Order: sequence, then C-alpha cells, then structure tokens
Amino acid sequence: MLRSDGRILTTHAGSLPRPEALVELFARRSQGEAIDEEQLARHIETATQAIVPKQLAAGIDIPSNGEQPREAFFLYVRQRRRFGGQGSRLPPGDVARYPEFQAMRRRHVNSQPMVTNFDVPKVVGEVRYLDPGAIVGECEDFRRALDAASPAVPEAFVSAPSPGIIAAAVPNEHYDGMEAYLDALAEALRVEYEAIAAQGFVLQLDCPDLALERHVTYAERPLSEFIDFVALVIASINRALRNVPRESVRLHVLLSPPPV
Repeated sequence: MLRSDGRILTTHAGSLPRPEALVELFARRSQGEAIDEEQLARHIETATQAIVPKQLAAGIDIPSNGEQPREAFFLYVRQRRRFGGQGSRLPPGDVARYPEFQAMRRRHVNSQPMVTNFDVPKVVGEVRYLDPGAIVGECEDFRRALDAASPAVPEAFVSAPSPGIIAAAVPNEHYDGMEAYLDALAEALRVEYEAIAAQGFVLQLDCPDLALERHVTYAERPLSEFIDFVALVIASINRALRNVPRESVRLHVLLSPPPV
C-alpha cells in the first residue's frame, strides 16, 4: 500500500454515481424482473471504462472502479451468495425520530428506479459463495480500464463489505445465533477478499457496522450489546483475512452520531 511521502495521496470511499441506464437495470433486477444480462454486462463495462479517467481528472491518486458492477455497496452480495426471500432493515435512529422526513424519503425512493439498502434479502439456508468468477471478472474489467488510462495508475483499490454489515442488515433465519452467522459470512467473503488481493488491488473493507449499527440495530439497546457485536465482527474479519497480507488492506468506517 502506498504511503503519503512528500505529499498527501488522494482517494475516496469507493462508490461513485452510476449511469442512469445502469441504475435502472440494477433496480429492475433487484425487484425480481428478468433483464438482459448481456446488456447489463455491456453497461457495466462502459461505466467502468468511463469512471477511471474521471477520477484521474479530478486528481484522485488511488482510484476504484466506483462500484459500477454493483447495485449497492453490500446488496450486490445477493447475486454472488445464497440468500432468499425478502427481509427488512430498520431505519437509522435519527430518521426514525422524524416520520415526516422518513415518509418523504420513501416517496422519493418509490418515484424513480433505484436500489435502496433498506430493501434486503434474508438468509434462509447455508451461506456460500456461488461463483468465484464473479469477483475475478470484476477485477479483470477494472484492470483493463486502468491499463487504458493515462497516466499509469500506481495503485488502485476494490471494496468489499464487512461480515458485520451483512449480518446486521440481512435477517438470519438459518443460523443459531450471531456468531455462527458471522462465521459463515466471513468464510464466504474470504473468497472475495483473497481474490481482490490476488489481482493486485488494495482491498478496502467497508465496515459501517463498526460505528453505524449503534445508530441502527442497537439504537434502543444497551451499549454493551453493541460492543459485544463489534468484538464478534472484528474476530470474523480477522478470520476472513487470514490469507491476505495486512499491507494490502484498508478499512472504511462510517461514523454516526449517537442516539439521543
């Protein structure tokens, strides 16, 4: 991983705006509609090819693929791991305290094609990674976009979700308790973590759960329960990273205000 020696290297959190046509295809698929997968693949490749030079033009030193191949930062996992049915996700504590704003936001979501992180699947059977070729293909597409960029990019990153954000957001109806659920998620995510590092990219772990869940799942629960959850998540991350060099990993944590 490059260090900021001489000047501060610039990067970003990972997700960047997707073209409208790509968003519409993702939204239709997430709602259970059959779409043309070849058309989707073409839109993803075009969007990935376009997003790299935009980052370089903006002065980004360490770019990503902008998560163009993914419908949302963690919901894309339903295409790569075994989930089923439809679950639900609690709104953040601040949103829950303002029902008029919550209703306005829901109207906005329903008024146009989009994928929301609050419409989630649920776990109804064993979690496993369905196709390792999916993450390899994503990395290869990104590498082609980087190779076509000028000037050459010395380092780039690809993001992947923490076991904790999936465990917190996606209801579990199969595993006996949070620890077993996190273990299964970590083992499935390990495939993705190792593939990203093996393709020569920095792995960014997206871990909003390490702070945000105090404001969502644990908003009305004792602080000690949230701390116990964080400890389990960190242990599961360490297990999933056992074959990934530590210098190839960076962590993204989304901070949030405490509930009042």
